[in-house]
Amino acid sequence: MTAASNPPSAARSPLQFAAGAIVVGAIVGAIGWTQNHDQFFASYLVAWLFWNGLALGSMALQLLHNLTGGKWGDRIRPYLRATTGMIPIMAILFIPIAMNLDKIYEWANLAIVKDDSMLQYKANFYLNQKFFLIRAAIYFTLWFLLIGLLSWQARTNAAPDSPAHHRFRRFSGVGLGLHGLAVTFSSIDWMMSLEPHWFSAIYGVIMFAAQGVGALALSIFLATRDARRQPSLTPYEVDQFHDLGKLLSGLIMFWMYVNFSQLFIIWYGNLPEEVVWVIRRLAHGWLWVAVSLLVFHWMVPFFGLLNRDWKRDPARLGFMALMIVVMEWVMYVWYVEPAAQAYFEHLAHLAHDAGHAAAEAAHEGAHDAAKTEHHGFFPWIDAGLTVAIGGVWWLVFNRRRPKTFAQAEAAASKQKKKKGGHH
Repeated sequence: MTAASNPPSAARSPLQFAAGAIVVGAIVGAIGWTQNHDQFFASYLVAWLFWNGLALGSMALQLLHNLTGGKWGDRIRPYLRATTGMIPIMAILFIPIAMNLDKIYEWANLAIVKDDSMLQYKANFYLNQKFFLIRAAIYFTLWFLLIGLLSWQARTNAAPDSPAHHRFRRFSGVGLGLHGLAVTFSSIDWMMSLEPHWFSAIYGVIMFAAQGVGALALSIFLATRDARRQPSLTPYEVDQFHDLGKLLSGLIMFWMYVNFSQLFIIWYGNLPEEVVWVIRRLAHGWLWVAVSLLVFHWMVPFFGLLNRDWKRDPARLGFMALMIVVMEWVMYVWYVEPAAQAYFEHLAHLAHDAGHAAAEAAHEGAHDAAKTEHHGFFPWIDAGLTVAIGGVWWLVFNRRRPKTFAQAEAAASKQKKKKGGHH
């Protein structure tokens, strides 16, 4: 018995769970809106990037499995298909970001750009709102085309040695390359440009690795949760989880490697325009967030997954996967919020200077008229909006899941068992 031939039944109603998440998250978000208007959009960006990253990572894993084959993908493919299908929803949820660029990105604020020669130069050919939105449309168009390819493949259900199967394999190779480029440039647009004076040549690779880790961890968690409801697992199913655990361990190591490479190059170069990125993420309490990422996103999963029994036990493997998914969200907070807080402080200083000048011109009390403050970081707004978007995400995901399991069941009944083992 496999996950593909035994679609799970949810322990609790996905509709009730999703509705509760949407309501609670929306209430928290509404409170956050009234408490800190600036913070709201930064928190929304964190939540959107987290859920969008899971969908994009799932697409990459599907394309990778088309290329490589292997039994590791058979177990989680229904979950990957359902998660990839969330990309159109994320495109709709991108609209609030597109409509409020100046509230999130420094380069979109004309009051800042007019006094910054570097931003003016970048605005001429890349960092401007019109081209930003055009690029976003290109990314989503490509992803929609790849969704169509993957859906076509699922409907075709081609035999492993058929010409159609080899054709999908070739398409997947090209698609994975194009997807990697889209992830690279979208990461530059949506995340790296939060600090438009800073740049990193490896940033897109880091985000590509992070999305793969998050998507694989989520799929493993869902697969292990459903597996625990089965009376028993066959040796073949245990081997599948073993392979998934090894793949997750490898992706975590790659994620850690590219992150370390970026930090090492910044440290070795010690250039003012580069070190500011690190300084912002080690000050004002962010050091402890960085330590938590080091411990719970790398050390604990890496050493835990060295244990063979952990990889073959759905309960322990699922726990490890869930922890990684949570730390993926923490990672997005750590990447986005320090940059957002720096931008908000910049806006507060501009408002203070403007108020001071106006007060002096009117011969009034400059201190009172120019009084402006930045209210700081509110992590509960990030959490609330993540829960709200997660409720929408979970609702649509569970509506798609029966179809993906039916497709997987049809494929399992048509294909022979694939060769492959664990080491």
